[in-house]
Amino acid sequence: MYFYNLLNTVDRYCKDGNFEEKNLAEGLVNILQNNLNEVRNHQLQKDELQQYVHLVFSLSDAGSLKVTLNKIGKQTQCKVLAFNDWFSIGPISNLDTTTGQQNRCFWLMEYDEAFRYGQHFNQEHQLDNMVKVVKDIPENKTIVIWCADNAHDQTGLRFVLHLLRERKQPVNVVNVTEIVKATKLQNKEGVPYARSLIDHEHFQEIVRSYFKGVPLDPSQRRRYESEWLILARENHVLRLWEEGTVRSSDENSLDEVIIKSVMELEQEQDEDGFIKAGRVVEKMFDISRQLVGYSFISYRIWILVNQGILMFRGIPGALHQFSIKLGT
Repeated sequence: MYFYNLLNTVDRYCKDGNFEEKNLAEGLVNILQNNLNEVRNHQLQKDELQQYVHLVFSLSDAGSLKVTLNKIGKQTQCKVLAFNDWFSIGPISNLDTTTGQQNRCFWLMEYDEAFRYGQHFNQEHQLDNMVKVVKDIPENKTIVIWCADNAHDQTGLRFVLHLLRERKQPVNVVNVTEIVKATKLQNKEGVPYARSLIDHEHFQEIVRSYFKGVPLDPSQRRRYESEWLILARENHVLRLWEEGTVRSSDENSLDEVIIKSVMELEQEQDEDGFIKAGRVVEKMFDISRQLVGYSFISYRIWILVNQGILMFRGIPGALHQFSIKLGT
């Protein structure tokens, strides 16, 4: 607010001020311009040093990668860009166009209360901005895409390669699931289907060894680009990782896993037969090993409640504040 008032005062002095006021305004304009030039030059120097542009598919993964790059002393060489979308859910037809992005937003507003009230909004990481940023990455920068074996990351990978289909330079990929398998790292969660399941020390080892990425074979790159076109044409609202690839699925494909999770948590029932919904979601992820987001599972739980398959007790819409049990 102070800065806004200052600019208004400078503008008024320039237009209607007396001789002294105009001189003062001119001096302030010069100071501001010099500071802006310094900031711009600093950013240009920083961009010049950043040889590697890392792409990830969640803000939490971006934070982990930035911290790790800093720990191993590679932060000045690397820039980290993050999408803030769940690519395993929602329509994806024409996702690189305004129309496709709007259609996706309309769907998300229907099922995701957090999205509807803008809790995920961050313009820097929004889809329309990220599409432009990815397309504008200079050819002299090395692109490194980070992913794991789940439908969210793998759909995102295919989408980014679609955006980069005109790029002449190779694109590098780091698949943390494959690296853990190949190096036989002893991860406490077993073979990870998401980056968040990798121990910090093991992830640091992976980043230190693979921060430059692994060049993607040209034929594999073209195959991923083709697979994106197929997924976008199918335009389902749920995608799962099955048998080493992304498969379009019916919206209710995980409902049986949710019900199974409730049944397997029988020992955690309270005196009325209810189980904390958060535990059901955790169990569902353990069983399915799918990465589709809490909001989608919450949405499907409420569908099952409305169908009478599950019963609830608590605050509607607040997944962490209610309990569920099988309907009668």
